[in-house]
Amino acid sequence: MSSKTDSNITQKLKTRLGSMFPLLHWSIALLIILQGALGAANLRIAWLQQHLATGILVHEQLGLLILILTVILLISRIATGRHSGEGTITMHRRLAKLVHGAFYSLIFLECAIGIWMMGLLGKGLTIFIWHWSLPIVRDPHLVSHTILQLHALIALFLAGLIVIHSIAALYHHFILRDEVLLRMLPRLRTHTGQKT
Repeated sequence: MSSKTDSNITQKLKTRLGSMFPLLHWSIALLIILQGALGAANLRIAWLQQHLATGILVHEQLGLLILILTVILLISRIATGRHSGEGTITMHRRLAKLVHGAFYSLIFLECAIGIWMMGLLGKGLTIFIWHWSLPIVRDPHLVSHTILQLHALIALFLAGLIVIHSIAALYHHFILRDEVLLRMLPRLRTHTGQKT
């Protein structure tokens, strides 16, 4: 296979990954919001507290889905050479890198703590129909008195970052009138096959 063919395949892969980026971005954002609402509801709504095992299972599945999609998003970002705040001034690029770095760090930390909690509760890890025991000593007391509060605190930080990120996107769109927000919108295909 020639180097030109290799280059074409690499470019097509990068293009596909790049086109997936907005969809992954918005899917993760919506899932995080849903996850936060479900987590808060599990602690505050009486009906969900009576069906806590089901609520925890749904929360666990959503968390694992967020983790998987975030890993794919990070891989696509690295593979396509995408940088935060492209096309903006230096200060905005630095802020964008800081916020995106914080997002990835908090998501991975939140998922790790969630998995740790499942081990401490003795429930193991369930991914769809598969179940694995975790090599973690069971300690429900630690979950209820320390780890759960840490999990909730990180969720609050994530919620704050989402608000900051949303305000920044609106600032770019309505005040600076650049294409930062437009670049993050999924491109639709018309009947002619062209992107809009």
